[in-house]
Amino acid sequence: MSTHPGYDAAALWEILTETVHALPMYKYHKRYVERSILPEKPKISAKEMALLMGIPFGEAIIILEELRPASKQEANLASRVKAPAAKSLLDYATK
Repeated sequence: MSTHPGYDAAALWEILTETVHALPMYKYHKRYVERSILPEKPKISAKEMALLMGIPFGEAIIILEELRPASKQEANLASRVKAPAAKSLLDYATK
């Protein structure tokens, strides 16, 4: 990727993120993707999502980057949680 002189990839990513967050419909698009699109198509690409929703490609990239790490972290936490014991509350009742 060629960058503008004076801007490295990290600076350009920060600029893209700031720009996308300033879009008026960003938070509504993000919520729609989180609730409707990702549950049905968890491996959707940013390009496909941009075409599907009619949003800028950069917005799709940022939305997916923000939502996918959260789902990966939740999956990791869920896998670390131990399965509940095969006992009910009645098993702990005193006699």
